[in-house]
Amino acid sequence: MKAKLLFLAALVSLTGCSLIWSPTATVKAFMAAAQKGDADGMTKLFSNKGIQKTGLDKIKSNNQLFAEMLQRASAAGESYRMAEVQETSLPGGKRVAFFYKNEAGTNSLKLVFDLSKEGPAWKIDEIGGVEKEQIGNVDQPAPGDSLRESVPPPPSPPQTDQVSSASPNNGPTPTNRAPISGGVLNGIAINLPTPAYPAIGMKVKAHGTVVVEVLVDENGDVISARAKSGHPLLQAASVAAAMNAKFPPKKQNGVPVKVSGVINYHFEAP
Repeated sequence: MKAKLLFLAALVSLTGCSLIWSPTATVKAFMAAAQKGDADGMTKLFSNKGIQKTGLDKIKSNNQLFAEMLQRASAAGESYRMAEVQETSLPGGKRVAFFYKNEAGTNSLKLVFDLSKEGPAWKIDEIGGVEKEQIGNVDQPAPGDSLRESVPPPPSPPQTDQVSSASPNNGPTPTNRAPISGGVLNGIAINLPTPAYPAIGMKVKAHGTVVVEVLVDENGDVISARAKSGHPLLQAASVAAAMNAKFPPKKQNGVPVKVSGVINYHFEAP
């Protein structure tokens, strides 16, 4: 009887290990680490094979960027979760595919992880997007939905800091005047730099429109910018580009004023 109990205990222990070290569990641990901003924890989940193929520095850099993007999205009030998770077999490994969606369902990113076994653990060999499913080496059909993303209409601009008054002897000057709404500013820009396509975004074929809200001062320079909507992996590059935009100075009743509005940046999947 004692031997039988020991056997059952060992069986339960082994079953527990297999559940802990399943491919899907490894992927969930990776995404959880990314949401916490733990790039080192993400990197530790990569296999030796993956590190040899991609390079440790490149993996660390991609993980850091991805973690920062998720942290930025979280700070902006965006919450994402794994959905439609499918685990399939590959020759010598496993594939875990899923959609990473925000709670509203307006943004969705397809992620595909290839994993292999190292000792008792499943480790990540490679991470890609929807293009990996076109290889056709899985034993079961992968999710057929294409990467999808819809962007809500631009929100109304918020009220911002007021403009202080200047000397009354130098002509019309702003005084306690709130910025005026300029709507979509793309068409009136003097200089509108194109955002750099982030490497991590390119890897997963992130695409769609990023809406950046900006505040333009009396000289036509952007003094603040923040992403209002769009794919998390594309928002930082869009904000950086918006800060370097230039617009013609705006006057109201002959008085220079600040202008609030939005800039739309559209990204095509490579």
